[in-house]
Amino acid sequence: MQFYDHLIRTFNDLPGHTTLLVHSLSGCPLHCYGCHNYDEIIATTPKKYKTVDNLLDYLKKSGYLFDAIMFSGGEFLLNKINEIDYLLKMVRTLFSGKIIVTTSGVYHEKITHLYQEQLVDGIHIDMKLPYHLLNVDEDKQIFFDIMGIHPSQKIVNSLLTSIDTVIKHNSLLDQVRTVKYPILAEEFFEEIKKYIDNRKAYYQSKVPYFLNDFLYP
Repeated sequence: MQFYDHLIRTFNDLPGHTTLLVHSLSGCPLHCYGCHNYDEIIATTPKKYKTVDNLLDYLKKSGYLFDAIMFSGGEFLLNKINEIDYLLKMVRTLFSGKIIVTTSGVYHEKITHLYQEQLVDGIHIDMKLPYHLLNVDEDKQIFFDIMGIHPSQKIVNSLLTSIDTVIKHNSLLDQVRTVKYPILAEEFFEEIKKYIDNRKAYYQSKVPYFLNDFLYP
């Protein structure tokens, strides 16, 4: 497992926390509209990168500067589950802060596993489209324009299952997030918010939902 060499300190991704943002170089199954990371850390692997040992050594020396660590990508959960387990268990032993993983939701079995094994304190998941209302055949161009994929019903089901799993976990350290893509009509975001509100009501969940502005690369 390899990581982008430039580790980022952020105060915005997890409100109320000073977070170390770590980008995985394992790739991503998506190619989302306006992705800031695609060219530099997804399409090609940078010549200079951090290994697992490099990252753990950094946490030993400088982890006290942060009270949370966030693993992002690309898609961090694209890594093999045994490699993810090893890394997060080691982070638990070295770092007293919160552990967060960001994901698109494609790998719902891994999300369930991380919660069950208590290897994460929260998961931040994107809901990029109102998946529950779209047809994988009739709306395939919308999926391609926003997510860069030709979807199957299996993928859509996985995305919705992942969102349900995060909402059901019911922690303020979790998040469901949507980017306000400029090529989508306002109705898309209204339907996403309505869906999230309904699922939160069903699970009596307090998981935060954020509609984030689109930032041009």
